[in-house]
Amino acid sequence: MSILNRHVLNYFGHVIVIVLKTAPFHLKRLLKILFVVFFLFAGIIYSNAQQTSIGKDSAEKHNTQVRKKPKIVENLQNFALKDNIVSKLLRSIMVFENKKPPPDTTKVSEKKYENYECRVIRNIEIVVLGPFGYATYLKYGREIVRLQRLGNQIHYNTRHWIIKNKLLFKKGDAIDAVKISESERLIRQSPYINDDKIYLDSIPGDHDSVDAIVVVKDVFDYSGSAGGNPLIPNGNVSVTDINFLGLGQAVTSAVSYNPQNAQPVGYIGSYSVPQIANTYISAQAHYNSLNYNKNYGFNISRPFFSTTTKWAGGVDLEYNRAAYNVTLPDSNTYSGLHNYTTSDFWLGYAFPLNEKSLYRYKKSQIIISARVNNVNYLDQNSSQADLNHLFPNETFYLGAIGFTHRDYYKDHYIFAFGKTEDIPLGYLFTLNAGPDYYQNEKRWYSGAKASYGWNNSSLGYMYLSAEAGGFMNLSQVEQGVINTEFMYFTNLIPLGSWFCRQYLFNQYTLGYNRLPGESLTINQGLSGLQQFYSPVVSGTQRWSNNFEADFFSPWKPLGFEMVLVAFMDDALIGNRNTTVLESHLYQGYGVGIRFKNEHFIFNTLQLSFHFFPNASLVEAKSWIFKSTGSSALQFQDFQFSEPYIAAYK
Repeated sequence: MSILNRHVLNYFGHVIVIVLKTAPFHLKRLLKILFVVFFLFAGIIYSNAQQTSIGKDSAEKHNTQVRKKPKIVENLQNFALKDNIVSKLLRSIMVFENKKPPPDTTKVSEKKYENYECRVIRNIEIVVLGPFGYATYLKYGREIVRLQRLGNQIHYNTRHWIIKNKLLFKKGDAIDAVKISESERLIRQSPYINDDKIYLDSIPGDHDSVDAIVVVKDVFDYSGSAGGNPLIPNGNVSVTDINFLGLGQAVTSAVSYNPQNAQPVGYIGSYSVPQIANTYISAQAHYNSLNYNKNYGFNISRPFFSTTTKWAGGVDLEYNRAAYNVTLPDSNTYSGLHNYTTSDFWLGYAFPLNEKSLYRYKKSQIIISARVNNVNYLDQNSSQADLNHLFPNETFYLGAIGFTHRDYYKDHYIFAFGKTEDIPLGYLFTLNAGPDYYQNEKRWYSGAKASYGWNNSSLGYMYLSAEAGGFMNLSQVEQGVINTEFMYFTNLIPLGSWFCRQYLFNQYTLGYNRLPGESLTINQGLSGLQQFYSPVVSGTQRWSNNFEADFFSPWKPLGFEMVLVAFMDDALIGNRNTTVLESHLYQGYGVGIRFKNEHFIFNTLQLSFHFFPNASLVEAKSWIFKSTGSSALQFQDFQFSEPYIAAYK
């Protein structure tokens, strides 16, 4: 750095210090936040600019970037090829790949299928690969090692007709690029599918037909857990199969024992069918019984799963028995069990804007829907008049109208470790309104939401939404809420043999005239500070920022994919009668590492350290070491759902 540049930086540094010392309190708080946001975005934009400049030079030489194999892995591979007992053992449990498969560089999901439109599908072939060793970029698999073969042998592959039921096309149909890409995405969304790819193969001598080959890779569907304390003694055991007998159906069962509970033995179980035939109708039944709290019920639903869907709806019926312990303003305390039922019905219809018109409007829909939700307490009576207002009967009628347009981009290394991921882009506008019969009162709810997601080829993916809703009761707004969100993911940034992606999530929530006890916190999550917990920090409005940088490592020790993670969170929380900028700024910093082994039976594991400055002042821990799953960040879809009430949480 030149002497002139150093003097300029020193000058601006002194100016910033003077401004922060002399500015009023509110302005000082605002300036601190703006400085943090400025430098954060400056770093992101600079790194993307570096990526763009590097990419322009390298793109002319190579269409895809291949990671160089680390020396230690190369040495292990050379040793495994030798003729001795240790080398044979190493070959039986390790997989050595010469390079990463090149990602699909076509981001627009249906783009690669457009050249086949107007051709006819002559035949459909389903190829289901086991969970270990295989990859969808090879149509018919490859040679795998002994341990992978063993894992595949104890796994039931998904039945071919289950995959065929998910396709939006059939033999004899003309190629529709949107239906082909949507079918690929819907298969990939199934919890028992790791990845998939649909190939369209031209037929020699026939320019009017193609063969469709659907290649699917399963996930290992068995999981379980067990724990307990032999000194009490207590314990719990759970087992789950998310692809029972290869039928795509999920079974979960858990048993717990604790002699200190009034009901020592507890049970949780559920059975779900994600799709009945080719209707995209799902069904689930569940039963929970823990310490005299009981819940059982079933639901049937069909979402607007695709841009081609016209009908959607759902039915949810439940019975609940729950314990309560409340103290009323007159200091009387009541405890016991109350029983209640809930029922929820909704139905929606989508009008394609013009399914035969311009291609850009092919995935746009206008949707109307209606919903009835009922809560009925079974043991209300005059002898419990003091408690009836705490457990009120309620019937809610809601109607909604919306306009949506959905696109999906395919990308890699966002939340997963290289498999195909579908990023929703588009927009959604919804209006919700209807009467709420709450005990013996009638209120009117109205709410609106607008959201928009887009991709900038130089910067990355962005999402923005704004929402407001509340009840009108005797010309007064009750339980009002305003929510805004902004989410940003950078493009994948090459750093030598590493890759980096950065994430920013901003959220603001304001509650208006909320009921007693309804308050916001900044505890544990993307609405505050990750892994932070304080019993005393709460309010009715909150501003939070979450920044994360993921560094994808080129090394795979013993087949483990590794991602180094750095994150920074900050939050302001206060009450409605003051501006949020007057609140105390809470901060959290941390680093961690995520592991995943595609060759063995392991879920994603994250180990992380978290530091919270001045946390002890609000009865919180300053340092935390945590073992968790994957990142809490998720894509925000533009799928229209049942009418709903704006969330306040």
